[in-house]
Amino acid sequence: MNVLITGAASPLGQKIVAELASNHQLRLLDNTIPDIKYENFEFIQGSLVDPSIVSEATQNIDVLIHTGEPPPNPPQDPLECEQLLLDLATRGTHGLFKTAVDMGIKRFIYGSTLEIFASYPDDTYISEFYKPLPTPEIYQMARYLGELTCREFARTYMVTVTSLRLGRLVLEEDVADRDLDLMWLDLRDAAQAFAGALKRDQSSSV
Repeated sequence: MNVLITGAASPLGQKIVAELASNHQLRLLDNTIPDIKYENFEFIQGSLVDPSIVSEATQNIDVLIHTGEPPPNPPQDPLECEQLLLDLATRGTHGLFKTAVDMGIKRFIYGSTLEIFASYPDDTYISEFYKPLPTPEIYQMARYLGELTCREFARTYMVTVTSLRLGRLVLEEDVADRDLDLMWLDLRDAAQAFAGALKRDQSSSV
């Protein structure tokens, strides 16, 4: 399949590339050029909020993987950082998905976070049927707003949208000497989740 991966220069994006490179033709989109050794991919440098970049990136694509990952070097000013993250999560995600729909893409995979359930008591068993309770913290709120965009596109258009709620992304070897955190998710396992979502039966659902 022809797969577009946004946030491709992020640690998550690079692990997804490594997971999919042998079986799919990849197109990568990010502001930053990724350090990737694989050959069967095309890279487009630019922003999600640039319509011309998004239009170029979504041509002849079968599946869109929107990692939702923040830029690697966000603004140092807290207000500017929040404005950028909200802009990417809302205007960026909506513009990306709308252009993808117009290009005929039927399958979308979005990277969300389990942090949107952090307000529940620690002893609560959370399933996919629980209502998210995001705090105003910007990273939680940005991912949650991205999820809402996914839901509306699944309701409005004949597309399949899969939202993957990921834990705190780490590499096992980097945290081996730290106290265990049950929210940890190895980046390689997260990449396998995206690969698994590619095999999901197509339906107009989220």
